[in-house]
Amino acid sequence: MHAALFAKAMRALGLDDTPNAYLDHVPAVVLANANALTMFGLHRRLRGALCGHLAAFEMTSSLPARKVVIGMQRLEPPGDAWEFFDEHVEADAVHEQVAARDLCGGLIESEPTLLPDVLLGSAVCLGMDALVGARTVQAWEAGRSALRTPLPDHAHSATVIDLRRPLGVA
Repeated sequence: MHAALFAKAMRALGLDDTPNAYLDHVPAVVLANANALTMFGLHRRLRGALCGHLAAFEMTSSLPARKVVIGMQRLEPPGDAWEFFDEHVEADAVHEQVAARDLCGGLIESEPTLLPDVLLGSAVCLGMDALVGARTVQAWEAGRSALRTPLPDHAHSATVIDLRRPLGVA
């Protein structure tokens, strides 16, 4: 369901919804967090870090998703481009409790020696997100895209919103 909502948002913004369509345009720092999560998931010995990473993500995603919804609604994109993010406002608030209490709490209760690993996973998630955020803001303040390489002209239509503009400015 979430993948379908994300694809719908991409199409509403005039973007290609094919998986990995823009992979070559994304800076490495954006992919690093997903790579860390994958590494944690592939190694049983890193299960504490995996749980910590997942919990940190779930615990910090609901409020930013709400801000995206508010911003997109103010910019009035075509269709329901904001619907994917709106779904995550409530869903991630629920996931936050499950991840913190059940997933991490249960793991630490049964294996207390994994607490440092849980904290490592959380720190990796939050640290990588901070790097991506800083790089993105730096690019926008310089008046350029945060992408590694620009999208081809045919990759989006005239209906795509210029997110470098302040909200409410045409």
